Amino acid sequence: MTILDEIVSYKEELIREGYYSKKLTTLRDVDIKYKKPFLNRIRNSNTINIIAEIKSKSPSVKTLPARNLSAHVRAYERYGASAISILTDEAYFGGSFERLQSLSEETALPVLCKDFIIEPIQIDVAKKAGASIILLIVNILSDAQLKALYNYATEKGLEVLVEVHDEKELERAHDLQPEIIGVNNRDLHNFSINIEQTNNILKDNMQNCCYISESGIKSSDDVHKIINSGINGVLIGEALMKCENLEDFLPSLQLQKVKR
Repeated sequence: MTILDEIVSYKEELIREGYYSKKLTTLRDVDIKYKKPFLNRIRNSNTINIIAEIKSKSPSVKTLPARNLSAHVRAYERYGASAISILTDEAYFGGSFERLQSLSEETALPVLCKDFIIEPIQIDVAKKAGASIILLIVNILSDAQLKALYNYATEKGLEVLVEVHDEKELERAHDLQPEIIGVNNRDLHNFSINIEQTNNILKDNMQNCCYISESGIKSSDDVHKIINSGINGVLIGEALMKCENLEDFLPSLQLQKVKR
């Protein structure tokens, strides 16, 4: 069993125990109608867009520097991020929907609920807590589940980042014809990272689809290595949580896009 399998089993247990049902009764509704869609930001920009992430830990990184998260989110917005990603998994990533709720109100940027979604009720909770975007991971969903959850989210006015890890998953994602696809550079079996995975996978990009490279990006040099793949943006977590000079680092990543 991989870490991903373990996490999915944990999510199934939470669903059975009524965790998400309880969240729907305890969370307050967050108004996100005033926020400009992430897709608009991507398509109207000539530079690489940054999804800047908030997280406390992960299976591969046990601790990250303690931050004033409200101030960190505001700094992300101030220095050029196009969207904020917030981990909501409690056990493995130290996040929460309460954190999503509070931080989504701190920014005018669209917010991605970064979680392991396998049932519609998780989408309901994400939206109530202030998410504008949800993540669907192809690896943990059948084609039928992927389509049903994608349609469910878009019908509720949410954007969807469809995440793939290899070429077969990219084919499955393309069949769905989504507007945003994320390529995760992390190996799901051993959690190692190879940012060249973005180059390896993105060889036949779909027209009118925007592509995001995720995981392992720590410098503008890393962005340079993958920019010719035709990516529209990058999702960065660990490097930003460790960064002491966001005012310099974030703008340095916003290179000119390369059209393919």
